[in-house]
Parts: sequence; structure tokens; C-alpha cells
Amino acid sequence: MHRILLLLALLSPPLLSQVPTPRFIYIYRDSLKQGVDSAYRAIEDDAARICADLRCPNPYIGMETLSGPHEAWWLNTFVTESDTARVAHVYATNRALSEALGVVGRRKAALIGRPVEGFAVYRRDLSRGPAWSVAGARFIVVTVTRDHRPRDGSAWVMTDSTVYVMRPVRTRRDADALAQRNDARV
Repeated sequence: MHRILLLLALLSPPLLSQVPTPRFIYIYRDSLKQGVDSAYRAIEDDAARICADLRCPNPYIGMETLSGPHEAWWLNTFVTESDTARVAHVYATNRALSEALGVVGRRKAALIGRPVEGFAVYRRDLSRGPAWSVAGARFIVVTVTRDHRPRDGSAWVMTDSTVYVMRPVRTRRDADALAQRNDARV
């Protein structure tokens, strides 16, 4: 299954300058119910302000699907295990941030299906092509599969064996062409 995701968030300097492919990626996906886009975006705009005001401990990428079921995705990347531990510690000890994000979760609960989330580990042996970089990208073509054969793009595998292969591209035309080459829905 291929999806084209539009980057919604402005990428912070740490993400733009990130050189090594992140070893870990935390993926969070909300499936939006029909007709809730405006209400959902208002809640997520509030969440972005909360993260900025309360100093969210890690930059993230926010995206939404342009093909397939309508979903909102967030990607958090981590180069080392100590990065993940540092971020987990901040969430565990920053009560104001945790409580504020808990309110966001409760506000959007009626607008979404059951979220899909989890950590995935980078698999160089399943990845082909250029190294992961979101610098200059506005779109990401994502393949979600359980097939563990190498694919074009950067591949991360979840503990349940789901493989996320991601290819950042600059233009919608590039994204559409890549998705069509892979027999994807646009």
C-alpha cells in the first residue's frame, strides 16, 4: 500500500540539518472520520502552539495523506537510544506538557478512529537509494507493507513486522510519478 503524504509542518533547523539517517522513528497515525477536517485542524493547531510554548522535547514532522484513507501522521526521529530516553524523560517529568497534550487527545478522540503508533528501527538492508533526508522535501511517498524485500527508499520496521518505506520528494509531480511507478493510489 502506497500513500502520498503532504508535509504540513515547517521543518525545524535540527531536522533540516540532520545528516545521519535516524536509527529510530516514532510513527503516530490518526485516521480522520468523515467531515471533521476543520475541527481536527483547529485542535492540532492548538497542539502545535502548546508544543512550542511548553518546549516540546523533540522536533517532529506533521503530515496528512493525499491518497488512500484520510490520515494525519507525525514522525519523530531519533539518532540514538539515548535520544529516545531523553525525550521520554522530558515527557515523564514535564507535567504541564503531558497534561496539555492529554487534553488535546481527549478533544480529538471523537474525531478519529483508533490511532496507529509505535517505534520502528531503521533497516539499511531493506533500504535502497539515497540516504534519508527531508531537506527541501514537501512530500513523502510511503509504502506500508509486511514484505521484507529491499525497496527504493528508507525502511523502518516495527515490532509487529510492519515495514514503512519512505521517499521524501520535492514536488507533487515527483510524488505522483513515484507512486504510479509503484502501482500506488494517488
